[in-house]
Amino acid sequence: AGRRFRWLIAPRSTVVQPGPVHTGLTTDPAAETERLLDLLVR
Repeated sequence: AGRRFRWLIAPRSTVVQPGPVHTGLTTDPAAETERLLDLLVR
């Protein structure tokens, strides 16, 4: 299985680095969704 699915295995040097803690609250969910789509997808 290791040979067949080698592309699924992360390199040993990979480190998970968490971001700052936040509540996820916003006053304008639609605008925040658009902002995140522009930043991360488009």
